[in-house]
Amino acid sequence: MPRHDEIDDELAVRAYEHALSRHSVTVRETAAAVGVSVATAAWIMDRLRCLKLVRYCEEGQTYTAADPDSAQVELVLPVEALIHEKRRELASIHRRLGRFLNSYQLHQRSQGRGELVVTLEEQRELMLRLADSIRRSSGEILTMWPVNSHETDLLDQTEVLSQEVAQHGVRLRTLFPHTARSHPAFRANLHKNQNAGAEVRTSDEIAHFLVIVDQQTAFLPTDSAAERAPMVTAVYEPVIVNLLRGIFENVWQSACSFNGSTAPESALDNVKGSILKMLASGLKDDVIARRVGISSRTLRRYIAAIMEELRADSRFQAGVAAANAGLVDSLSA
Repeated sequence: MPRHDEIDDELAVRAYEHALSRHSVTVRETAAAVGVSVATAAWIMDRLRCLKLVRYCEEGQTYTAADPDSAQVELVLPVEALIHEKRRELASIHRRLGRFLNSYQLHQRSQGRGELVVTLEEQRELMLRLADSIRRSSGEILTMWPVNSHETDLLDQTEVLSQEVAQHGVRLRTLFPHTARSHPAFRANLHKNQNAGAEVRTSDEIAHFLVIVDQQTAFLPTDSAAERAPMVTAVYEPVIVNLLRGIFENVWQSACSFNGSTAPESALDNVKGSILKMLASGLKDDVIARRVGISSRTLRRYIAAIMEELRADSRFQAGVAAANAGLVDSLSA
């Protein structure tokens, strides 16, 4: 019997055309019409039969040509049905295993190497862990940013990733210091977050950044007092993450909503009020600057303007005068 590669497709087409021109044909008739041996003709007709292009009549040992469209339906439908069934089976496997995948990967990330609290010294590792946590978020992302973080990669990357998952229903809540309302570069961040669907508020004491993803992960500075850019600590311990969420919620409840309509000039009143309250408490400049989220030089300018407005000779007098005038709630920090 000749091999398949010895049979030219053109011979098969000629055999099919010969069958089309007759009501029925035999192998010998096909061999004579195509110009091949009887054995080769028999092999060709057998292939056409497998392709459903001819029907075989055993009684007369003859072949009748069939419609290629009907042949295609007869051959393709069972294959498509099998493919569809296998796809359903594959989707079911993915769905069932997916329930365990998140638990396994979280375990690998946090407890696999005993890492419930990890200090991240490398920027690349920080960004990889941050992206992994945020992209797996299914509930809520909470962020807190001091003004001096407006030029950091951490802020930019967090905002980009958070806005991506927000399109899938993840809730975003962001806290900024009051000074962000009048800060030229940071005010744009407030608007960008708001336009992306985040709920934005400002507070009088945002000294450190904080990123909390669902109830699973938190990122916070390792050493915020360092001169260089602080290292970041990733926390996977649920107890600590929930504690940090509670701290965020306390600040959030007393924070002021940002709707984008507040003029930058009017935001200065909130900043001055925060500074006055801390001046009245006798806090040092570096502490006040860190809590308010401004530089020491900017703080000195604020204090000089406040003292001039209150006609005070010292910073403590300014705090007391503000308290007596009802400009601050109390003299306690």
